[in-house]
Amino acid sequence: MPTGADTPAGTPAGTPAASRFALRGRIVTLDEPGTVLDDGILYVTGQLIEDIRPATAPAPPGFDQVKVVDTGGSVYPGLIELHNHLPYDVLPLWLVPKKYGNRSQWGGSGNPAYHRLVTGPMTALGEDPLLMPAVVRYVEAKALVNGTTTSQGIALFSNAGARRMYRGVIRNVEQTDTPDLPEAASRIADVEAGDAAKFLARLQQPHRLLLHLAEGVDDAARAHFQALQFQPGTWAITDNLVGIHCTALTAADFTTFAAHGGSMVWSPLSNLLLYGQTADIAAAKKAGVLMGLGSDWSVSGSKGLLGELKAARLASTAAGSVFSDRELAAMATRDAARILRWDHALGSLRPGMRADLLVVDGAQGDPYTALIDARDTDIRLVAIDGTARYGTPALMRALAPGATLEPAPGSAQAPLVLNLHDHSADPVVAGLTLAEATDRLTRALDTLPTLPAHPAPPPPALVEGGVRWRLALDEIQPTGAELRPRLPLRTAAGTLSPTGPLIDLATVAPEALEAVVLDGLTASTDTTFLTTLSGETNLPTDYADQLSHLLK
Repeated sequence: MPTGADTPAGTPAGTPAASRFALRGRIVTLDEPGTVLDDGILYVTGQLIEDIRPATAPAPPGFDQVKVVDTGGSVYPGLIELHNHLPYDVLPLWLVPKKYGNRSQWGGSGNPAYHRLVTGPMTALGEDPLLMPAVVRYVEAKALVNGTTTSQGIALFSNAGARRMYRGVIRNVEQTDTPDLPEAASRIADVEAGDAAKFLARLQQPHRLLLHLAEGVDDAARAHFQALQFQPGTWAITDNLVGIHCTALTAADFTTFAAHGGSMVWSPLSNLLLYGQTADIAAAKKAGVLMGLGSDWSVSGSKGLLGELKAARLASTAAGSVFSDRELAAMATRDAARILRWDHALGSLRPGMRADLLVVDGAQGDPYTALIDARDTDIRLVAIDGTARYGTPALMRALAPGATLEPAPGSAQAPLVLNLHDHSADPVVAGLTLAEATDRLTRALDTLPTLPAHPAPPPPALVEGGVRWRLALDEIQPTGAELRPRLPLRTAAGTLSPTGPLIDLATVAPEALEAVVLDGLTASTDTTFLTTLSGETNLPTDYADQLSHLLK
């Protein structure tokens, strides 16, 4: 980073003394009053925003010798995604064959096509010690090139049940490793998943818990919400409960949910692709439910939050223009931070906040509409904790001098580069380039029918104390914790029924798999994604055409 004076008091430990820079552009703070500086300068020291001033104002102390870098664009807080299943983001968009009523109908072992196209390939990747770090590298880079600085939905396990590899370039909601960003949980023990009273006790711990809630549109999906009421008028809902999807909730349900402090993650594209409709967002908004956004996964969702913002606007418009562009932008920034209790550190641009930044080209028109309209080709910079991670060569060289920069694939017309080095990353991921990860995954997915049933033993770098690490996949093998957590259904007799069978790894026959194309990093360069999107039959009339137009 550009050099300046010594590190000031309050700069996080380990921050280089010379880590100061200043960015000029339209500064869209996303603070509560909606402050926008049409021509401003954002000053960063280390990991933190030092100040924000009009371009005509004097620089703050210590920045007299720091060259101002003109972005030529609009500066926003980094995008915070509250729902994804990141390992699956190597897989292409699924041409969904029909509308489903609830998640169990498409995601269980009774769906051979899903098993062949999703579960089987991910089992092969997750069991291979050389492919696992390639998955991590690829999906983190994919988040970056789509403007995302924080995401959710990773899981790695060993026979000791631990995780380690997602300590890389993007923030991880479940593993922050910093006390000012409390970690959220997305896995719950099976005993808690099966008992609403125990689940309520779990919610009273000091963690947000992300729970797949009423995913689907039929009575069976809604019953998973009703299972939260374990005594008349007593609900296992607190402000620590973050409901993912909530597509089956009625207006009365949203009133109950909001009254107990629950918040929600909206994933409109995935909902529409699988179920033909999304949550009753008008009812949720009327009830006062705080909402964030999630792209879910590439199998039935957007490639990242920049795309999901477009899907959300189209869904909002179809529902009667429920949300303004400013409200939608807040869902991916300030409101997402509020849900996580991170709003003192992230989600808006203010002095003292962490310097997670997204810069898109241009500074004209409504600033919130400009963010949602921005294509992935319009991104000029993504920075996390004050470190430039992705952007134009000029901006990256100015903000990360000396960093090893890697060309981003598919950006020949407007070259962009990545800075994927991170001193805290796991060694087996840290030394892996995106190009190498892409090559490994491309070859593996192309040869799935011939992959061995049992991969070779892992190299020593992947083993600690005899523990072998692998991806914990959402439908595969019980691990003592729910990876797509939800309470099971309550039967008429008052007992709880299972949520559906898991996939048995023994049923995954390599010869039954088909070759799969690695999903492209960005929508603008992935004609296969756009073609598949145009053929999706569950989307509302003209929705696919409108979304494709916004993404190209």
